[in-house]
Amino acid sequence: MSDKADPVHGEPLRIEANYEGSEATIILEGEFDLTGAGQFGASFSEALAASPRSITLHAPDLTFIDSSGLKALLHARAAATHAGVAFRVSEPSPALRRIAEIAGIKDLLEGE
Repeated sequence: MSDKADPVHGEPLRIEANYEGSEATIILEGEFDLTGAGQFGASFSEALAASPRSITLHAPDLTFIDSSGLKALLHARAAATHAGVAFRVSEPSPALRRIAEIAGIKDLLEGE
């Protein structure tokens, strides 16, 4: 018997992007960690390239987010702001609310 515990892996990050007129919505589900940060960055860049007026992150089903995921969200907000695109988080999950609170950046969620 090994002393090492088997790592528990949850659901990988799933991303769905929807476009309606000048509005983009990115739906995040599952675990947002280092593994999903690159995938999210690519999806967000694609949405930003469509020149929307606003990008909404819909995240009620985000079950876990670590510092890598939080950093990716902060970079996305900065990129949107720089491009003059409104950025908001819709229905942040308890996991997202908690990490934003711990990190002292609840303003990330102010647009909800």
